[in-house]
Amino acid sequence: MKALAFSGSLRTGSWNERLLAAAVKGLEARGVTVDVWNFKAANLPVYDPDTSDANPPAAMVDFKARVRGAAGLLVATPEYNYSYPGALKNLLDFASRPSSENPFRGKVTAQLGATPGPGGTLQAQVMLRHVLAGLGCHTLPGAFTVSRAADAFDETGALKDERQRKNLDDFVGRFADELTLRSR
Repeated sequence: MKALAFSGSLRTGSWNERLLAAAVKGLEARGVTVDVWNFKAANLPVYDPDTSDANPPAAMVDFKARVRGAAGLLVATPEYNYSYPGALKNLLDFASRPSSENPFRGKVTAQLGATPGPGGTLQAQVMLRHVLAGLGCHTLPGAFTVSRAADAFDETGALKDERQRKNLDDFVGRFADELTLRSR
């Protein structure tokens, strides 16, 4: 069983990267092989159908291959202006083109998000869920979100609050169970 994990945040040291790392540990503890993709390092250009479909950058070819090779996707996103970042939208649009080669169809997806504000990325999660469903993904109900992220993580990147750690473990467990069911 293999999952692809990535964060829609491009910020160095982002809370979403920390949250993703904590979730990846939980998946690996359950025997899931996790391929963590570094979005920032990919340095993708803006999708342009006039040029991008015929000559995609190597990073996009790599990303699409990783999506195809995974049973599911673990996506962490911040929230910008009540939605998810434009860079993440660009990634999803770019990777799903041409539509006949959409690698997202049938993938199980689980959503995470951390924000310094009180809203827990809930608006971003709704928007992202809508797009993932439109791409043909099977979205895991709910999302794991963290509010006031600046105070939520310790110096090692772990969640400080025991209840949050347990809830994340439960969420990751549901994702691993769904991957197992769909892999049969």
